Amino acid sequence: MGRDKILCVDDEEMIVDALKMELMSSLPENIVIETARNAEEAFQIVEESVNQGDNFIVIISDQRMPGIPGDVLLADLNKLVPDALKIMLTGYTDIDGIQYAINNAGLFRYIQKPWSREDLVLTVRQAIDKYNTKKELDEKTRQIIKMNEELERKVRERTAQLSDAIKELEAFAYTVSHDLKSPLRSIDYYSKYILEDHGSELSEEVRNMILNIRDICGNMFDLIDNLLLYSMTAKAQPEFAAVDMDVLFRTTFEEIVKPIKNRSIVFEIEGRLPGVTGDVVLLKQVVSNILSNAVKFTRNREQARISVKHSTDGNMIRFSVTDNGVGFNMKYASKLFGIFQRMHTQSEFEGYGIGLATVKKIIDKHGGDVGISSEEGVGTTVSFSLPLSTGKDSDK
Repeated sequence: MGRDKILCVDDEEMIVDALKMELMSSLPENIVIETARNAEEAFQIVEESVNQGDNFIVIISDQRMPGIPGDVLLADLNKLVPDALKIMLTGYTDIDGIQYAINNAGLFRYIQKPWSREDLVLTVRQAIDKYNTKKELDEKTRQIIKMNEELERKVRERTAQLSDAIKELEAFAYTVSHDLKSPLRSIDYYSKYILEDHGSELSEEVRNMILNIRDICGNMFDLIDNLLLYSMTAKAQPEFAAVDMDVLFRTTFEEIVKPIKNRSIVFEIEGRLPGVTGDVVLLKQVVSNILSNAVKFTRNREQARISVKHSTDGNMIRFSVTDNGVGFNMKYASKLFGIFQRMHTQSEFEGYGIGLATVKKIIDKHGGDVGISSEEGVGTTVSFSLPLSTGKDSDK
C-alpha cells in the first residue's frame, strides 16, 4: 500500500522549507512532505511517486513563480493526481489565476502570503479530512457497486433458472395432458361399445358403473382441454393491436348465454367501454372466462344480474365485472388465481380452477393486473387492467 504525501512547491527555498517544517510538526507522522522548487521538479516527484503507488493528498503551490505559474501548474498536476486537494499560496490578489485554478484544477482554497500558521494548518487538515472522507465514500461506493453487480448476476442466474423451470413445467403439462387423451379415449370407447353391444346382458348396477366411467372420462377430457388451453396461453406471445372491448364483451356474453334456457339474466354495460391495446384472441379468453363464471355462479338466483364498468388511471383502463351470485369468503381470495384453486365443490358448481389462473396469465402478459372482491351470498367482482389503446379506430 502506497504512502500518503503532501507536495509543497515554491521557488523560494526558505519558504518551501518553512512550509515543510510547519506541516511536519502539525500533521500525523505517516504523511510524507515532499518539496519542489519549480514545475519540472514537481512533475518529476509526482510521476515517480505515482509509479511507486503513493497517494498525494494535498498539493500546495505558490502562484507567482518563474516559468509556469501556480494556477497552470496545479491544473496540469490535476491531470496526474485528480483526487489530491489543491491549495494556492499568493502574495497578492490574483482573481484571474484563482478563477483559472478553480475551473481547471478544482482549487480547494487559496492562502494569502505571509500566511498565518493556524490558517495554514487548519486548511491543510480540512483538505486531508475531505480527501479521506471522499476516499472512504469512493470505497463504499465501489463496494455497493460490486454488491449490486453480484446481486444482478445472481438475479439473472435465478431468473434464467426460473424461466427454464417454467418452460419445462409448461412443456411437461402440455405433453402429459396431450398424452393422457389417447388412453382416456380408449377407456371411453370401450365403455361405449360395451353398452351398445352388451348393454342388454348387463345388470342395471353394472350399466350405471359403466355410465359413471363415461362421465368421468368426459370430465377428464374437459380438464385436459383446460390444461392444454392454460399451457398454450402460458407460451403464447401476444400480438398487440387495438381491441374494441365494448364489442368483445357484448358478443362474448351472447355466445355464452345462447344455449342457456329458462334463465333470467340481466347484462348491463355502463356507458361504452373504451378500446385497449392487446391480443384480441387472448383477451376474448379473458372476457369469456370471467363472464362464464358470472353466469355459472348466479344460476341459483331468480334473476341474475351481471354488470360491466370501467375506470381510467393514467394510460391504464380497469374493467370490472360484478355479479349477484353466491360469492365466497375473501379469506381465501389469494388462492383463486392459482391453478386448480376453487371455492366450491364439483357437485355445487362444475369447474377445474383453471379459468382465473388463465385470466391472470394473459393479463400479466399484457402488463396489467387482476383483482377480485366478494361477499358470501351477495356476489363477486372481478377486475383487470389493460393499456389504453392509441388506435384511432378503437372507439368507433
